[in-house]
Amino acid sequence: MNIRNMPVPLATRAFLVLGGIFLLLKLVRPVIPHSVILVYMGFVIAGIVIHVTLKDERIESFLNFFLIEPENERIALRAQRWILLAVIPLWMGWSVYDTLRPTYAPPVEIFQRHPTVGDETLAAIKVPDWVADPAKWSPEIIAQGKLLYEANCAVCHGEKLDGQGPAASGFRYPIRPANFKDAGTIAQLTLPYVYWRLTIGGIQNQFNSAMPRWTAPPGEPGASTLHDHDFSADEVWKTITYLYRATGYEPRK
Repeated sequence: MNIRNMPVPLATRAFLVLGGIFLLLKLVRPVIPHSVILVYMGFVIAGIVIHVTLKDERIESFLNFFLIEPENERIALRAQRWILLAVIPLWMGWSVYDTLRPTYAPPVEIFQRHPTVGDETLAAIKVPDWVADPAKWSPEIIAQGKLLYEANCAVCHGEKLDGQGPAASGFRYPIRPANFKDAGTIAQLTLPYVYWRLTIGGIQNQFNSAMPRWTAPPGEPGASTLHDHDFSADEVWKTITYLYRATGYEPRK
């Protein structure tokens, strides 16, 4: 079949090229920034305009397709005209809406799930003998840790320790409440680090999270929050043992 004899006028070909290139660029959007796509589309539109306006015959053919409807016109050409007259305004309207609609974009900031802490700080945290050996975690200790967790931590971290507590949806940036069942959380950490993280919390330091400071670490004054010294050191350790036992993970050595 000869392509030149097919009922595909200049206007249809122009918009097929425009739409095809746009869709192609959108498919590789994760690689190409949106601003670069707009620049490319500007070049494409400029090229189409130059092609159409190079000859008077092309300009006349392009305009007549929309302005003149011959009496014996093929149904295929008439369908193309009405499709373009419907699609073009809808496409332009959606592009304007998509550009102007409000979107959530968190501030650019380097975030570390597990920030580095100095060896001296961790060395000052003495792990009790009954905590250092998981074999010594008695059912009574685990039960006490569970009560402490449910009364103070479950509202954010969830009763199932999955980070889906009732208040979790209120925290979006920079990170949601930790999912302790995730192998990337406490399973990767040592006992002194977990104690340091729980006692330091987030509001007062580089964690930049909503987690409060539940007690003061060794050698540091208490934090000025509503949760200042809510937990004793033993209560912190009991809560930590419950986290490990409930998730099935062992502290990293």
